Amino acid sequence: MKVIQPINKTALFIAVISFVLGTSLLLFFLISQYQTMIDIGIFYVMIAFTLNAITFVGLIANSIVNYKHYKENLITIAVVVINIPITIGYINIVLTNSF
Repeated sequence: MKVIQPINKTALFIAVISFVLGTSLLLFFLISQYQTMIDIGIFYVMIAFTLNAITFVGLIANSIVNYKHYKENLITIAVVVINIPITIGYINIVLTNSF
């Protein structure tokens, strides 16, 4: 899929970076068991949530204004929203970590 709209390109970049950073933090915590990583992770989740929420609102507004590109807009919104269950799963992994 070729992304035409600049806001969708930015949103996809933010979603991918959020996923990669969150996954890296989780893996570093699981490998090192460094308890300070929990505080860093919570801080990261708050920042990522705020940034992704702002991006999501912008995508909704863009999808209303540029309804001709509805398929691109819906796919971009789905990619941004898929980070929510991933984050919940990562938090569950950290909370139930029995190492």
